[in-house]
Amino acid sequence: MAMNRLAVQLKNLSLLTPLLTASGTSGTSGEIENLENAEQTLSSLGAFVTKGVTMEPRKGNPELRVIETRTGLLNSIGLQNSGVSAFVKNELPKLLKYKLPIIVNISADSVEKFGILSGYLMEHDTSEVINGLEINVSCPNICAGGVEFGVDPRMVEKVVKAVRKPMRKNVVTITKLTPNVTDITQPAKGAIMGGTDILSMINTLRGMAINVYAGKPYLGNETGGLSGPAIKPIGVYMVYECFRSVPECRDKRVPIIGIGGISTSDDALEYIMAGATAVGIGTAWFVNADVFSDIRSGLENYCASAKTTIIDIIGIAHERR
Repeated sequence: MAMNRLAVQLKNLSLLTPLLTASGTSGTSGEIENLENAEQTLSSLGAFVTKGVTMEPRKGNPELRVIETRTGLLNSIGLQNSGVSAFVKNELPKLLKYKLPIIVNISADSVEKFGILSGYLMEHDTSEVINGLEINVSCPNICAGGVEFGVDPRMVEKVVKAVRKPMRKNVVTITKLTPNVTDITQPAKGAIMGGTDILSMINTLRGMAINVYAGKPYLGNETGGLSGPAIKPIGVYMVYECFRSVPECRDKRVPIIGIGGISTSDDALEYIMAGATAVGIGTAWFVNADVFSDIRSGLENYCASAKTTIIDIIGIAHERR
């Protein structure tokens, strides 16, 4: 059997590739199944991360919700979803068919509600489909909670503790950090103090666009989150900084999932060499339906040519300065 050079480990999750869907862009299971290359896409993934789930249904923000920028995308969806009850009933059974580790992204507007949401998912996931919870303390598009939690390390710690309390022992905790801070290592340390198993970074950067002909913001919510190629250097830097400055990241006790502006295998390699164990891909998927299989092929070619593995190159940029 040929050696799998792409396999990585996120705590107790064994991933065949380091590629994950970025929450918010993966939609519902029905959308994935209807893609022409659904099987090819799923076979290129190491894990599947769901769209954000909240306790109650959310209608999301007013339109216009998405607008292209010169080198990215501004979105202001506002965590539109059907609520956790519908998610458990309609989505979880379908996700089991993916035969991948399933990570559910969760969001709430209070510490208490984060704990209640986590407990509900654990109680109602009777088939134990869920392998991880990704805590969204970093969404810039909602009025309560979201990025307000993510900028305060003490609040991050409290949220992580609340989420972890009702969780099954074999389910990993991932904390998704906001880039809208002066020092990314501070909320990272807060999440680690709270007991997070893994960090993911970064979420979108707060931004806006103005229609100069109408003299008003394009987005119905006025501001949104910037994603895409424009934010990749920021994401790479923040992964690098956490790996460099946070001991638990440097010794890989708390692995990092790098997210932001990845559209090629070279982009993914930048994040991995900066210190990420795995990477999430979102905006590029809107542009290239084959992005996951394309990046997987590129990573395989790189590792074969360099006679190395993904595990062996995690954080090597720190050794070659």
